[in-house]
Amino acid sequence: MKMRHCLSALTRSRHTGSRTALSGLAAFLALAVPMTNAADIRAIGAKGAADLLPQNEFADVRKLAAKSTMSDGLEPIAPLDASRINLARAFDQAPIAMSGFSFLGDLTDRERAVQCLAEAAYFEAGNDVAGQRAVMQVVLNRVRHPVYPATVCGVVFEGASRRTGCQFTFTCDGSRVRRWSEPGIARARKLAQTAIDGYVDKSVGTATHYHADYVVPYWSASLSKIAAVGRHLFYTFPHRAGSRAYFRAGGGMDEPVIPGGLEKADESGPRLAVDLASDDATSADAIMNKVKAGSTDGAIFQLVDLSTPSGRWAVAALNACSDRPVCEVFAYTNEDALRSDFELEPSQRRPALTLRKDINAGIEQVRWNCLIAPRAKPTECSSK
Repeated sequence: MKMRHCLSALTRSRHTGSRTALSGLAAFLALAVPMTNAADIRAIGAKGAADLLPQNEFADVRKLAAKSTMSDGLEPIAPLDASRINLARAFDQAPIAMSGFSFLGDLTDRERAVQCLAEAAYFEAGNDVAGQRAVMQVVLNRVRHPVYPATVCGVVFEGASRRTGCQFTFTCDGSRVRRWSEPGIARARKLAQTAIDGYVDKSVGTATHYHADYVVPYWSASLSKIAAVGRHLFYTFPHRAGSRAYFRAGGGMDEPVIPGGLEKADESGPRLAVDLASDDATSADAIMNKVKAGSTDGAIFQLVDLSTPSGRWAVAALNACSDRPVCEVFAYTNEDALRSDFELEPSQRRPALTLRKDINAGIEQVRWNCLIAPRAKPTECSSK
């Protein structure tokens, strides 16, 4: 599954304050929350469900949601260590299946909602059906939770106008430019239509967050771990804020216009994943143009954003390798550095990040150029 990474923490200190913070969270979440149904939602409007919650409790849960930004907040931990940490943490509870989603909008709202849900599923989970259904369930769960927008497109594209802070990474990292696939989106739309019509993915229950098992977001300790789908872990809010009683019956009225419309994005935008194995890649311009081919053979050159957390560079590199058993990635913060290094031997290159992966040999190593991206542990720095 090629699900992207997403979601920060509110009440947890990075060091010694986590128990105190979680105790405080438990205290304010201990209040009873009235359940609503479809009739209630239609009577008060999709956004009115928040008014049924005690105001102080709702404000605190909203703060936790705001700090749990799915595209940010990775601990500086190597992928193999992160996998071990995630494996060691037990599930807090079993997932509790949601009821079917009640779509409250008109035909125009429905078309927008299906498209946004399909894009989220495709760009977050690739062509993996189980992964796509899990992503769709998370999106619809957020639509129904009172601390998030009450529309599908509002949830999917929340924070997309910011360089960091988007909830679903594909909305702010250029994926809609680089990875658009009409057949892939069309297949995802069929699944999206069934989800809008009430299909429930019971495997993730009331989950509102997820991340890959080879990263550790620092928000994860503040949420309840409830499910795993493939190599991704799913979380919900702790205590009553993650219970079914907290969720609306549906949403979707007044869906916003989809950023960029329904058309394929302009392919002149940011580029990623350059194949180094092709014989005809003889010039820097040809190299950069090879991006559109999306080849998965040989080593990979990547462009990464210097303004984003360097831990996300490793995530992008692992995503580029996908399921390949052997893979090498060189990531750069600017195109000039990429061009100048391309003709050099691997040992002479000076990338911002290097990833080497060999599943059979048990190697999955990420090293940063700490002159460009300082790391907390010297062992994470390249020796160059």
